[in-house]
Amino acid sequence: MSIVSDVTPVICRVLVVDDDLTARLLATQSLQQEGFEVLLADNGVTALRTFQDAQPDIVLMDVEMPELNGFEVCRQLRSLPCGKLVPILMATGQDDLDSVREAYAAGATDFVTKPFNWKILGHRLNYMIRASNTTEQLRELQISETRLGNAQRIARLGNWEWHVTSGEIYWSDQFYQLLGGQRGRTKPGFRSFLRCVPARERCQLRHWLKEQLNCHYSGFMSGINHSIGIPGQGLMNMQHQVEVFCDDEGKATLIAGTMLDVSELKQAQDQVLRLARFDSLTGLANRSVFSERVKLAIETADRNGFLGAVLFLDLDNFKRINDTFGHGMGDLLLQEVARRITESVSDNDQSSPLVARFGGDEFTVLLPEINQISDAEEAARRILESIGMTIDLAGHEVVVTPSIGIAIFPHHGEDVDSLMKNVDAAMYFVKHAGKNGYELFVKSMNIVAKRRLELESHLRHAIELNELSLNYQPQVEMSSGRIIGVEALLRWHSKELGFVSPVEFIPVAEETGLISPIGEWVLREACHQTRAWQVQGLPEIRVAVNLSVRQFAKQNLEKLVSQVLLDTGLPVHCLELEITENMLMDDVEGSVETLHRLKALGVQLAIDDFGTGYSSLSYLKRFPIDKLKVDRSFITHVTTDPGDASVTQAIIAVAHNLGLSVTAEGVEEKSQLEFLRELQCEEIQGYLFSRPLKADDLAQLLKSNNGYIQI
Repeated sequence: MSIVSDVTPVICRVLVVDDDLTARLLATQSLQQEGFEVLLADNGVTALRTFQDAQPDIVLMDVEMPELNGFEVCRQLRSLPCGKLVPILMATGQDDLDSVREAYAAGATDFVTKPFNWKILGHRLNYMIRASNTTEQLRELQISETRLGNAQRIARLGNWEWHVTSGEIYWSDQFYQLLGGQRGRTKPGFRSFLRCVPARERCQLRHWLKEQLNCHYSGFMSGINHSIGIPGQGLMNMQHQVEVFCDDEGKATLIAGTMLDVSELKQAQDQVLRLARFDSLTGLANRSVFSERVKLAIETADRNGFLGAVLFLDLDNFKRINDTFGHGMGDLLLQEVARRITESVSDNDQSSPLVARFGGDEFTVLLPEINQISDAEEAARRILESIGMTIDLAGHEVVVTPSIGIAIFPHHGEDVDSLMKNVDAAMYFVKHAGKNGYELFVKSMNIVAKRRLELESHLRHAIELNELSLNYQPQVEMSSGRIIGVEALLRWHSKELGFVSPVEFIPVAEETGLISPIGEWVLREACHQTRAWQVQGLPEIRVAVNLSVRQFAKQNLEKLVSQVLLDTGLPVHCLELEITENMLMDDVEGSVETLHRLKALGVQLAIDDFGTGYSSLSYLKRFPIDKLKVDRSFITHVTTDPGDASVTQAIIAVAHNLGLSVTAEGVEEKSQLEFLRELQCEEIQGYLFSRPLKADDLAQLLKSNNGYIQI
């Protein structure tokens, strides 16, 4: 059996008075979400009429309005029979003391400055209604002192009365408790009360109490927020409200007040504020706070004539770490990076830096005041050094590097948007240049950023527009001169941009994730074309296809390869997959497992660009590979640079000792060929024999001399 409550929730009415349409719309949206029924008035006259017709529970009113301003409307509302007790929250863009005093003198319950924090406005209005209802009930219901004491204790609400003529002061039991006193031991009086108020707030409270004495009509209500400090309990937040009663001559005879402990509400509001302004994972400021601080720093720098800087950081290859170790480890990494960035800039002598998490794996640093541009560069170097050190993630040692852009204000932007746009361009320039570094913004970077956006936009449609193609560079067997394979090389000829170099568009494809569908297209097209040559009766050759980092990291890679081979009909042994050694070393255990799954299919496996990464022999022996490819950077100077010659000789020797074959890339001169022949290098590839060819041209080459080349 279920018990359903038949109590209907009370919907509170709020009258919003503001001549600004945007403010009314924002208030309506925010307060309706908090369950309020919202009444609107765009001027004082309408507000008075709506108030009498609808009798709202609370009024939120702007001060600056044409004709009748908020102060005058407030006074007239208080003169109405139904308007004496309704809470009125006055709002203005001004925060001077005179405006505050005039608001309370007009009868406002409380005062707030614009702009609003919309997330806590509803909570504040609910509290004011609650406090007002409590005060009204205490006065009108005249409950017994026992019940009143219990209600006050539960609500942490104390009340007092000051009989002005006799000077007699009454405190309720709960009022004593709120002040840390006790009836009979603590003398009720303003001195005793003020001793519990922090010294910095006493002057304002004295002024507020004097204003009550100067009131000349009964029913005047006023409120103020202040703190109470009790030894052993710390500071508590209080909301104080009073009502003044006057005689026929307009002299105050009785002032009745209530004091409500709103510490828990204040803590809740502070928590809401923290959630709205700070990143919950790292505790750093969020994007909104950072933008506000940058705006203020730009204005201050412009006024005082000094420089400031913004640093934009993006973690290199964070997604791969996240995918490898899981999001939990990724969160730990972000927390550690946040700590290291903060420590790296905490010793700035000029001003207090601000570190923020901009979103995902992006962080920003504000240096509000620097003496010279090199100060910002030095901060970037410290961050690079700190983050670049090994990070222990629950027993897993990882290394992560940042790409950092730097923009100086006012040189690189006189407003937040332009400054952040330029520092973002500087960061992407670092990404494009190889990551793990920093760059100071220069105007040419905007050209680079614009070009990158163009590339990304057009690359997204390259496959469907049939703009991608493959060229094939022959791989020649050293001992016979026979073409035994080709490497498939991706080309892009955009209808809008013309020919785009792979050096330019492949990094963009990798950063945006487009490399996955493009990589699958390359694999499928290369296998399809190689099978087509076989059907034409040409000599059987294998095709080598480079795998991207994203492709290699996928769990179902072997399923994709198997399906492509099945769809195209290409024999398994005719496909060779090339993987760079850095890709393998990012996750050795995972790489070994993936390679074994691929090897089980029967495909050939090669490590591309060998010698440029950071693998070691102990790991190399664990990889089930068939071939090493010597990077062209060594072959180019192999006959003129003893260092390159030694490295090449060592790579070939290591490969042969492990039972692997070797392909040398970038062979362009006969002297290089002879050097490699002496070392018994099995295969060669380069312009000495053939540049990359289109499919039809490669077919003609295979037909001539039955696929043999004179070497």
